[in-house]
Amino acid sequence: MEDANGRGRFKELEKVITQFQDQLFRFAFFRTGCLADSQDIVQEVFIRFFKDQTILSSVSNIRYYLFRSISNACIDYRRKTKGQKFERLEQKKIPVSLNEKDASANLEIKEEYLRIEAFLIQLPVEQAEVIRLRVLDDLSFPEIAEILELPVTTVKSRFKYGIDKLKSKVFKLKEVNYEL
Repeated sequence: MEDANGRGRFKELEKVITQFQDQLFRFAFFRTGCLADSQDIVQEVFIRFFKDQTILSSVSNIRYYLFRSISNACIDYRRKTKGQKFERLEQKKIPVSLNEKDASANLEIKEEYLRIEAFLIQLPVEQAEVIRLRVLDDLSFPEIAEILELPVTTVKSRFKYGIDKLKSKVFKLKEVNYEL
């Protein structure tokens, strides 16, 4: 039986999960390209967060702490899986859920991932990462700088140069389509 403190921690965890889970999942997903592994990474971070009773009282910025934890977990994931052969997401079959709503949501996630990654993969990794954090995860430049452990000016310049390159590619694509 849980005591009042355990219930309070559980309620606090529930609040944090509700507030951040979608952003954190997307953050992990765009780094791993795998739905199941992204879900596992986010779940493991939340479990560690819940088990360590000192985090809620000692961490001043929970959002930063969680994003940094997910970022580190994704780096560990890449290290562990480096030698393994992967199917890229576009080659994978996303399992069809018995629930029609879930199946269509999975398809939408896959399509969004492929569309965005088709553009971002053409950029230097550093620029693509900053754009993902700013646009997809809706983080501020200071938050991104903190997570990536970079100066804010570097983050802003990577974002600007990446966006400029994307605009150029989109403009060229529109020109080609217009000529057809």
